Amino acid sequence: MPHRPITILDAHVANRIAAGEVIERPASAVRELVENALDAGARRIEVEIRGGGKEYIRVADDGEGIPPAEVPLAFERHATSKIASADDLFAIATLGFRGEALPSIAAVAEVEMRTRTPDHVEGTRYVIVAGRPQGLEPVGAPVGTTVIVRRLFFNTPARYKFLRSDATEKRYVADVVARLAMARPDVAFRLVADGRELLATPGDGRLSSAVAAVYGPQVSRELVPIELEAEGLAVQGLVGKPSLHHGSRERICVVLNGRWIDSGAIARAIEKGYDTLLPPRRFPVAVVHLALDPRSVDVNVHPAKAEVRFRDDGAVFRVVLRAVRQGLLQANLVGRLAPSAFAQPAFPPGSGEDAGQAWAHPAGQAALLGSAPPHLPGSASPPGGARANGGTHGLGSFPRPAAVAREATASAWPDQRPPGYGGDAAAGPWPPGGAGAAHPSAGAAFAAPEHELTGGRSAAPMGLGDEDARRQLREMTVLGQLYRTYIVGETPAGLWIVDQHVAHERVLYERFLRAANEGTACVQNLLVPVTLTLSPAQAGLAEKFQPHLERVGLGLEPFGGRTYLLRGVPVALAGADAAEIQQLVEEILAGLEEEGGWQPHRVCAQMACKAAIKAGQPLELRQIKQLLADLADAENPFACPHGRPIVMSVARTELARRFGRH
Repeated sequence: MPHRPITILDAHVANRIAAGEVIERPASAVRELVENALDAGARRIEVEIRGGGKEYIRVADDGEGIPPAEVPLAFERHATSKIASADDLFAIATLGFRGEALPSIAAVAEVEMRTRTPDHVEGTRYVIVAGRPQGLEPVGAPVGTTVIVRRLFFNTPARYKFLRSDATEKRYVADVVARLAMARPDVAFRLVADGRELLATPGDGRLSSAVAAVYGPQVSRELVPIELEAEGLAVQGLVGKPSLHHGSRERICVVLNGRWIDSGAIARAIEKGYDTLLPPRRFPVAVVHLALDPRSVDVNVHPAKAEVRFRDDGAVFRVVLRAVRQGLLQANLVGRLAPSAFAQPAFPPGSGEDAGQAWAHPAGQAALLGSAPPHLPGSASPPGGARANGGTHGLGSFPRPAAVAREATASAWPDQRPPGYGGDAAAGPWPPGGAGAAHPSAGAAFAAPEHELTGGRSAAPMGLGDEDARRQLREMTVLGQLYRTYIVGETPAGLWIVDQHVAHERVLYERFLRAANEGTACVQNLLVPVTLTLSPAQAGLAEKFQPHLERVGLGLEPFGGRTYLLRGVPVALAGADAAEIQQLVEEILAGLEEEGGWQPHRVCAQMACKAAIKAGQPLELRQIKQLLADLADAENPFACPHGRPIVMSVARTELARRFGRH
């Protein structure tokens, strides 16, 4: 190949390259224009698109406008009013700062701007096509700025060819506007697509109002507030009850200092706050605002400013996780069977979309879930250690774990507060005893707290207080077993139905986890050891995690090559046969391979599931009473370690209504 001299690209060519970095699709142009409007102090923003934004985009705001002499300058590369020197990059407080948005859009479209400042009688109209100015003239215009973009990518047919259908591009635009609206609830947004209004927010400063406009009032009513300030980070927002879950992370919105960002690590921290409260491969609804010193974050790491880099990733992960967990602990998450729930599945399949309300979640959830699972190091030990008597189903002699209570503090989402708010400091350091190991799914930079058994109030059903709900579990008048699977009982609050398997699973899970944290597992030595022949990968995991497995009561011993002997199991598993125990160990090792690290709560949940009484097993009254008493003493008596409900309740008023007694 012959040598070609190095030359400086023509400005027009450079602009078109920059457009490829910043403007990927119509939604990118909408985001850039709306962020400019927000930086201009707009209180009302209207977005209109046609043909998915490929043919027409209009963004109008009531911000401060641009002086006539500066309008052409706004379309020059790197022309900005938001930073003046390189030092300003280390404390960016605006959404835009690179000065690339307008020239990048203008390089690949026909752009018309109309703008007026408050101190000018008339406005300015400026037209630029494919990066070339077409005219500047005075025009009548309201205070603010309106930018119209026509024929996006008309001069780059290859890029236009790779755009999706109008419906798909419209969905991308709607998602961008929705997230920007939730990032700035103090600004009124309106989105119109092909003459139809898709979204309108009131701009009253209340996040709940913005979320209700985006996801619908039914979803908004199923959200709980979170608020925490620690380690220089303020976290506030709304997170969905565990019954409100989806098959993807698309309904997790993270906002940093008023800027909507894409952060998989923070999304995982939010999910980790739910821990075992969600079914497998399901994700929560969450709108989380972070307020952090701009000097502690670098927003200049992505051409579209969608990703950021934190100075202390681990602290951000810990505080977000703790905020979500505390918010869920305090919320009344254990509900009841609503009238509409009798015909609804407990865990609805997927999310529904409607043309006018594309984010509304199906109503009528019958799921009954409790507070965040307690397993964070440093808990009190149960009376008499972790001793258990009896085999797999020996309910009559289990000791009750000690209740370890720690009050969590939070306040409701404030009615009026701008995006740069800070919350009240929460009591106590986090994590207790310092930070733990890196969270395997969050990347090496994000350190998560080690699992420990914390206190905290479990959510109470039917609006009852925590102690009232526990007392009613203990004092429930047992009516019998339904299908030898559910315990049915009468309480002053109504009819309660308890799943015997998941109830026992929760009791055993907390017992196993506490024993693992304290090193007090009660082991039953096997008369005849179970011989296990493992795969090479499993054998490597067994060798690596042998001390951890012994800590939870699984006495695994190498026996040459890939053969291991299991010489002991937790007492609660002593009644299981060799095949069940072998299957359990293989499942635990498979989980360790998938997670890439030791996860005691997962291991304990697997053991609890295997050891718990099964559906279809008849129980004596004394066993039922003991199970209910043990469940009442659990840290979280209303959700099993896998996120399934334990207790369902039907209110007395609902029974009366159905029998026509109202």
